[in-house]
Amino acid sequence: MVVVLFNCFHWMGYHCARQLLHSGHEVVGVDEIDDPMKEQLYMYVGRNSNFQHFNTIEERDNHSHYTNDESHLLISNETLVIKYKLFDEVTIDLPPLFGEWMDMKDKEIETIDDLKLWILERGALYVGDFFETVIDHVEKGEILRLAEKKFSLTERETQPQEVLERIWAVRHLNQ
Repeated sequence: MVVVLFNCFHWMGYHCARQLLHSGHEVVGVDEIDDPMKEQLYMYVGRNSNFQHFNTIEERDNHSHYTNDESHLLISNETLVIKYKLFDEVTIDLPPLFGEWMDMKDKEIETIDDLKLWILERGALYVGDFFETVIDHVEKGEILRLAEKKFSLTERETQPQEVLERIWAVRHLNQ
């Protein structure tokens, strides 16, 4: 499956791209590399032979063509828009998500305990788990079910300590 991923170097877009590539899909990433974090995230996926990067959709249009089999995902801070094979389209209001590369400054998270509390207070989901579910629905062509899905911590009440420590270690790399 070919997925065109807009904002592929947004912190959530990066996790989505990684999950898609890990699942064996081809990813066409569209995002300008206009800050150091995006440049760093590019280094993690840019060498994958199933990943192509374009700064704009116009640049992509000039170098490759659309097919009816590709899906489009547009990630923003609040929503995920999925267009499945250019036929069905759904917009999902994102639940609270956390993970590596997230901006913690605006959430006033200064310690790993603050992060744990933020997760518990909001019922936040790990971004990798969220996109694993989303990609599973896209693969099955069940994107309309995503609009009805209630994302919650039902499968995992708390995150394993190693996940939190990994998130915290990545945070310190970027300071």
